[in-house]
Amino acid sequence: MTAFKHIAIIGLGLIGSSLARATKTYCPDITVSLYDNAESVRERASVLKLGDVVADDIQEAVCGADLVLLCVPVRAMGTVAAEMAPALKKDVIICDTGSVKVSVAKTLQDTLPDHVIVPSHPLAGTENNGPDAGFAQLFQGHPVILTPDSHTPAQAIAHIAEYWEDIGGRVNLMSAEHHDHVLALTSHLPHVIAYQLIGMVSGYEEKSRTPIMRYSAGSFRDATRVAASEPRIWQDIMLENAPALLPVLDHFIADLTRIRTAIASQDGDYLLDHFKHSQKARLSLNKDHEIHHP
Repeated sequence: MTAFKHIAIIGLGLIGSSLARATKTYCPDITVSLYDNAESVRERASVLKLGDVVADDIQEAVCGADLVLLCVPVRAMGTVAAEMAPALKKDVIICDTGSVKVSVAKTLQDTLPDHVIVPSHPLAGTENNGPDAGFAQLFQGHPVILTPDSHTPAQAIAHIAEYWEDIGGRVNLMSAEHHDHVLALTSHLPHVIAYQLIGMVSGYEEKSRTPIMRYSAGSFRDATRVAASEPRIWQDIMLENAPALLPVLDHFIADLTRIRTAIASQDGDYLLDHFKHSQKARLSLNKDHEIHHP
């Protein structure tokens, strides 16, 4: 059972509202206070009864909390941390849920030097956002990456790991640098591709003044699903993770250029070998998903 008695959740999009629901479902004895900087979101959270308290002030929300979960865009972390700092308990644990860890961890450590910070990232989500998008089962069976540094107290790490496991997550520990490289490959690059692909096709459609996307099959819809995600969130992620994302983008562009060259030169052998290797890797991913997500 989790060691926390009062959790404050700041930011009530998909992740924040799911954390509120998951906490009340799987850890019902915990008091949950909520805050979002948008009044309309706070009002909706109250209607949905997402927590015990929906505060109109961030300091009111975190007052007395022994865990604060920051579920805000990565470039807003510093501002939010500074706003809530005066009301934080001395022994509170701060845990962000951002998709970038190196820069966010540094920002939080610089802003809250007297508090314990355990950076985390739940690898769960949908393309939807807002307080209505969340659901209690979002984290069930999904990895949650913690990126503590050498100064993070072991007990704090254990408490955070226990909380994530209580609401269904599978906790993994790694360095912040490795996390950012892995996510650049598995999450940030796919979002770049999805936004670019649907933007390109939409541009063709506008230029030709003929319908194109209405004829899209499952492959196009699958490949562009995440382009429905909140643009502001992903703008921040791309810019904050630039040190890890730019080399990955360069590699992708080089590989794409090689495929173009093979098509132009009618190099079917290269294409077939490349496609077979990729198919094998994708089928292996399917099997891994079945093992960890029954």
